[in-house]
Amino acid sequence: MEAGFAQHLLEYSPDALLLVGPDGSISFLNTAAEQLFGYTRAQLLGADHSLLLAEASREEFHGVLAELGAASSRRLPFAGSGRRADGTELPVEITCSLVPAQAGAADAGTSVALSVRGAGHRSGPRSTLHSGHHPARPAGSGHEAGHDVGHDAGAHPGAGSAGRSLSGDFRRRAQASAGTAGTAGGAGAATAAPAAFAGHDDELKAGSLRDPLTALPNGPFFNERLAAALRRPDPVDILLLDLDDFKHFNDLLGRSAADELLVEVASRLRNCVRPHDTVARLGGDEFAVLLTECLNADAVAKRIAEALYAPVRVGGSMVRPGVSMGLASKSAQTLDGAELLRQADAAMTAAKAAGKNTWLRFRPEMLNTAAHKADGETGLRRAVELGQISVHYQPVVSPGIGSVVQFEAFARWERHGRLVPPNQFLPVAEQSGLIREIGDEVLRRACAEIRPWLAGDAAYSVAVNVSGLQFQHRDFAADVLAIAASTGVDPHQLTLELTESVFFDASSDVLRQLRQLREAGVRIAMDDFGTGYSSLGRLQELPLDKVKIDRSFVAMIKTGQEQLPFFATMISAAHALGLKVTAEGIETPAQAKYLMERGCDSLQGYLFAKPAPASDLAGTMESALNALDKVDAAR
Repeated sequence: MEAGFAQHLLEYSPDALLLVGPDGSISFLNTAAEQLFGYTRAQLLGADHSLLLAEASREEFHGVLAELGAASSRRLPFAGSGRRADGTELPVEITCSLVPAQAGAADAGTSVALSVRGAGHRSGPRSTLHSGHHPARPAGSGHEAGHDVGHDAGAHPGAGSAGRSLSGDFRRRAQASAGTAGTAGGAGAATAAPAAFAGHDDELKAGSLRDPLTALPNGPFFNERLAAALRRPDPVDILLLDLDDFKHFNDLLGRSAADELLVEVASRLRNCVRPHDTVARLGGDEFAVLLTECLNADAVAKRIAEALYAPVRVGGSMVRPGVSMGLASKSAQTLDGAELLRQADAAMTAAKAAGKNTWLRFRPEMLNTAAHKADGETGLRRAVELGQISVHYQPVVSPGIGSVVQFEAFARWERHGRLVPPNQFLPVAEQSGLIREIGDEVLRRACAEIRPWLAGDAAYSVAVNVSGLQFQHRDFAADVLAIAASTGVDPHQLTLELTESVFFDASSDVLRQLRQLREAGVRIAMDDFGTGYSSLGRLQELPLDKVKIDRSFVAMIKTGQEQLPFFATMISAAHALGLKVTAEGIETPAQAKYLMERGCDSLQGYLFAKPAPASDLAGTMESALNALDKVDAAR
């Protein structure tokens, strides 16, 4: 049977089918499983399977899984209670089967295939094993197989509509010039997973969700697990750890031996935790451990520290891989996974400062220590040196011509498997003097990555934010023009965005350099207009092409019926001075409609699309155009 047809059968099976990996995570589910439990595929892929079990049934079901290893021929169904996304319970029957590893595959443990049927009646408060009852199958699928589960699905109107084609010449040009890179990240996992269910799980193990060296979950996979765990009421603890003096080991023993050490560390970490806990490699010598329903996380941290410090022979040498580790636990004040990781990071930094080869539990005062701040600067400097500052892009739409006319570039830094918010690392960059290097790198990447799209129309442009500190270098303007030339971007298609305060910085020659840039064709935009020093009268004195209405003003529009005359005044006055107007922070159709009716030239915000990597340009453009169509239809 062809693999494609087998995948088709699995997807359209009337029974809910799932594949649970050796670490307890869900690596495949079909449409019937989505319908039965009320979750989307994006929500469940990578989540722990216990999410789908009622509290009273978890322990007994884990016992059934344990029995499979001793009696693999057993196929009796487990009758218990499942839990839907809305918190309600439903009676289910689950048939389990071990999935043998594919011939020649690395041993990463045994997966378990689950077939789930929703029973027609409850079997009581406690679940029991039996084999006599076979309930009716769930209703047939009402969804398209393989529906869009992209990273922004549901985040804004227009997302998740992969089946809707772009219309008009611009949309065809946009898709042609951006290629097929708009495929959502979640969709890849959804389409690859049926093959995994059939035993062909190489793509999952060695692909985007797994670290290729250790076969552990990677940073994005860990973040998905963490987010799923925090949605449940159970205790959640995370351990973030770095190997002490790993660079020394690498230099002394060589890369091959250092890789052996990392594989050994991964193995020891797995042996220190329970099967349903998650161990991930975030990158380099950084690992993370997610503990759920753990009664004594401190004991686990101690066990890990002791296990890792035991000597190991790699590359012909005996070494002791000490570890600095931070422990953070979910509390009533925990907002999200990023906050919990930030706390664990602060505790790990404190452990390093305390002498290494130790672990510490997070305390709030750790966030304010000089060691933590210094570690942030050191980490950022290392990221700059290694080229780890990436760029994401957000579309700017023009209602007048119904198209995306610009992408704004945003610097992104991924650390410990998560994106550090710009408002956290950009101030560090300015204080440490790294802002010039980061600014140049973002500009260079933006020009290079957006150039194919810019070639589609001379009216298209890319916008890059600039710090006032960059203008303190007298050759800044020359550097900008040199980068544009080296990447083949017409200066007329480049926009630099500055906050109001930069224009009035008397200590720098900002205006001279801005005029030099404008004479070469570069457009200049004033960001956050209305929040600082300028008045409409002073705008005519500045080398300026555009103003951007700050999101704080846009947030005043709630229903679209408000009387806010300053919008019309700002837009009309700017137009009278020959300036274009963009409104940022658009999150609702009412805000978009209100500003369109007052003549705003272009709009930007989560309503249209969140910032995304260059590989997702086609998807973000389609999302933006879908949202714009809906706003137009409602007018």
